[in-house]
Amino acid sequence: MTGDDREQNSCPDDLDDYGYVDETEYDEEEWYEPADELEATADAIFEECEEDVACIAARLDGLEDELRWELLDSNLLNAWQVFYYFYRIIPDELVHERLELEPALATKTGVLLENRDLFEILFFVKARRAFVGVSDGACLLAHFEGPDAFAEARAYADANA
Repeated sequence: MTGDDREQNSCPDDLDDYGYVDETEYDEEEWYEPADELEATADAIFEECEEDVACIAARLDGLEDELRWELLDSNLLNAWQVFYYFYRIIPDELVHERLELEPALATKTGVLLENRDLFEILFFVKARRAFVGVSDGACLLAHFEGPDAFAEARAYADANA
């Protein structure tokens, strides 16, 4: 397959073009071993904060970068806690429930926030960056970053319906 063929068959908003490439090689010093330290940190956060996502986000803010990212990229948090950490907004109840049912690890491949007409609005965390994408079910058509990403993705889906 030539470069031209690949471009014709690829989606117009390929994540690799935006620097959202999965990291395949990890420096061993980046990982917190053993997992007991990570679990103990998560347990301490949950003991203090219980279900209060604002408290959890504040506690995550106070952690060292590597430890925070290990938690944000683990099964110890859920996608709702990660979504709130990045955006500090409380979405409607259905979106909240969808996020709450998925582990944080699911954000690597995208967590469905909502369907809007023929589009899916998804939450991703890739390469330590959070974004909300709009998909047609096969390809990612657009992505939005920053505090208004969710609202911008909704507006994009509505405008292109």
